Amino acid sequence: MHRYFVPLWVLTVLLSAVLVPSMSARAQSAPALADTIRGLAYDSLSWQPLKGALITAEPTGQTAVSDSMGRFLIVGTQRITRLVAFHDQADRLGLGDLVAERPAGDGPWARPMVTTPGIGTVWQRLCAPARRPGNGNGGIVFGTLTAADGNTRVAGLGLVLQWESVRSLADTVRRLETITTRSDSLGNYVFCGVQDFGPAAVVASSSQWRSDNVLVPAEASSLRRMDLMVGPTEGQGAFATVGGRVFDQNGDYVVGATISIGGFAGEIQTGPNGRFTLSNVPTGSRMVTARRVGYLGDGIKVDVPAAGKTDLVITLEKSVALERVVTRDTRPRNRDAVELEERLRANKGRTLDSTDFAKYRELRQALDVVPGVRTQVGRAPGDFILKGRGDCLAVVWVNGVREPNDYDNMLSRMPKDAIAAMEFYPSENVAPARFQTGGNTCAVVLVWTKAHINARR
Repeated sequence: MHRYFVPLWVLTVLLSAVLVPSMSARAQSAPALADTIRGLAYDSLSWQPLKGALITAEPTGQTAVSDSMGRFLIVGTQRITRLVAFHDQADRLGLGDLVAERPAGDGPWARPMVTTPGIGTVWQRLCAPARRPGNGNGGIVFGTLTAADGNTRVAGLGLVLQWESVRSLADTVRRLETITTRSDSLGNYVFCGVQDFGPAAVVASSSQWRSDNVLVPAEASSLRRMDLMVGPTEGQGAFATVGGRVFDQNGDYVVGATISIGGFAGEIQTGPNGRFTLSNVPTGSRMVTARRVGYLGDGIKVDVPAAGKTDLVITLEKSVALERVVTRDTRPRNRDAVELEERLRANKGRTLDSTDFAKYRELRQALDVVPGVRTQVGRAPGDFILKGRGDCLAVVWVNGVREPNDYDNMLSRMPKDAIAAMEFYPSENVAPARFQTGGNTCAVVLVWTKAHINARR
């Protein structure tokens, strides 16, 4: 048997010829390292997942949409370093894109989250150095004021925000809390310390500009945005035409629906095609209400520009017919209602009720006919104070609570339809004992709202 020995250098050459092409081919065919991201889109303002957020991975460009639980999945062709999320709710609040950056290191990106900033962070940006209260009034309402031309920002305009405060479950007294602010040089405004989640009403007004009292809807977020349009009080652009149609939830015309607009005295009913048109409506943000028997009333905010708005669409939902049920409230009437009735029977003081207010367009007009009391108008439209004989400042009580009698008082902002009765006494010494504070010689005015008088204990 013969043995043949191959030199080592020959083996090296042969192996190189075989292995190197194989390894290079394998390297060329191997795919790039993929990166799988399972994350969560979350709204820190309302403490709930962000459904329908568009998530974009950078630098790969892959996208995903978050599901009802805020979850999303992205499989990138290379390492993902940044996530950018867009959501219409965040965009409406002016928060823009939501961004999450990958932590440093070579490990996997474990459960990334793209979130809105929390209310604490927003408060520091908008309301500092004031501390956020912890009594349920830690909300923020903000927005922008635009003139009726649709372009001009309105600076230095006063705004008033009000909401009904409930201090305890056993509280039957309606208390309106009020805060004020002014728009900045860019027409932006911020209210800090608003009731969390609950509804509120905001109005912007001055001697030159105005809007309606606009509803700020209740939301599950402490941060709410309400942009307002303000119209001039007189001259060009002060009035415009508003028109549109009213439909039901099935898309059918609603005939005979009554349309009313805040700040406008007239009403109109829809025609056979559900259409309506109102002329000479004050421009600016207005509450437009449609109502008809058999339907649930609907009020919406509408911006009325100087050019008018004729394409308004209002949808009414049919009410559900229930069997007639007779109930009897056995709870006793509250003290204020009983005492008011006793004073009416005894003919004490001068009293105006809701039927008297219905004869006048504005509450102030009704007050000017009361002997011994007169209104003095402020600079802003609708603002007034009450004065007694001798030009003294009257003392005003609303639902048993003494209120400041200044130009930004609760009474000047209160709808006349909300008032059940007002009592007028020429001086404090003839007013009911519980409304005598001592040292006052001016008139005393007692205001009672329908909600308060009708409340049961």
